[in-house]
Amino acid sequence: MQINKSTGRIILSCSLLLGAPVMSSCSLFSPAERIVYDQQGIRIGLEPDPTLSRSAPLTLNRHPAELSVTELEALLRVIQVSGWSGTLVGILSTPQPIPLFTPKELAMVSGKLVAAFRQATPTERIFFSLPKPDVAYSEDRTVGALFMRGRYLHVVVQDHAAFIQADTGGGELKDLRDTKGMKLSVAGPAQAAMVPDLEEPQWAPFETVHLSLNIKDVLAHLTAPLPARTIRSGAELPPAALQKTGSAAAPSDELQLQIRELTSSNLELRSRLDDQKKKMEELNAQMERLRLELDQTKSKKQPSRTRPTP
Repeated sequence: MQINKSTGRIILSCSLLLGAPVMSSCSLFSPAERIVYDQQGIRIGLEPDPTLSRSAPLTLNRHPAELSVTELEALLRVIQVSGWSGTLVGILSTPQPIPLFTPKELAMVSGKLVAAFRQATPTERIFFSLPKPDVAYSEDRTVGALFMRGRYLHVVVQDHAAFIQADTGGGELKDLRDTKGMKLSVAGPAQAAMVPDLEEPQWAPFETVHLSLNIKDVLAHLTAPLPARTIRSGAELPPAALQKTGSAAAPSDELQLQIRELTSSNLELRSRLDDQKKKMEELNAQMERLRLELDQTKSKKQPSRTRPTP
């Protein structure tokens, strides 16, 4: 059966019209990631947030977000991660937490992350991928994502360069279920947020290593002034801290009075101890004289031996 040109055009037009909704729906539900920074092995960008498609009802992220570099560094600085390399180490010893980002890494990426937060849409989250620091070449990387929703900053980590992945053998790809026993925690005085069930993100199946921070509470803990009882002496504080603490660093009149009383009591006790020491020395001297006199008396009273008569 032959198809003339007009019929072919009609069929082609219909196929294009039918395929257009499918193509638009694919592009709608699978948007590509957007790179914000890609230099020196560091990749920072924006990607679709998978927790949004799993949440019901739909709750969008609080993006774009206005965070200063100082605020973001303060939030990320308290996050710690623990884990192990391989499988046996975690069984034999308790992993010690380390900072999620080293000070050098944090200084390098904080500005780029802030820029990404300002460009993100409510359906996106910020991803990061950092190479292992101070190593010329390594396949181990620190990989994760950040997003703000409501009053919380949510952090998820898929990998960390400090923990070497287990050798699967045969050049197989990394098992997505292998999280190296990683756990996220928060360094004091800040604390991890206890997110209510209704506000908890619906995490993807393999994103089990995550943590949430109440942004306002963490920043308040980190910027709160030091209590007066923690200030032992002015020499332990820098000049700027002395100016901020002000009257808290200066002892009160009552404290000064207590110090004077304690000093006076210590001096009195020391004087009594000195007197007792002198008396003990005098008693020891008297005992020694009496012992010598007693020995001399015994030697004088000892009878002389009598010679036997012939």
